[in-house]
Amino acid sequence: MMILRWIPLFIFVIVLGAIAWGVFRLRDRFDILREFIIFLKERKLWWLTPILIVFALAGIFVAVTSSSAVSAFIYTLF
Repeated sequence: MMILRWIPLFIFVIVLGAIAWGVFRLRDRFDILREFIIFLKERKLWWLTPILIVFALAGIFVAVTSSSAVSAFIYTLF
């Protein structure tokens, strides 16, 4: 019974490790992201960051839910 408490933590650590491994393997492909962050820093455009994060999360949300059974219920939200 005690092990069931730790399962979400183990899953979280495994997912976090997989993300870290993916970022490490694909670090050469993140040059455009690094250049964009430098651009925002030099031009003092940090106010764009929350807007871009919301757009990115909305895009990920649409991509994940578009091919699942959840997509039928999304229409009721909007």
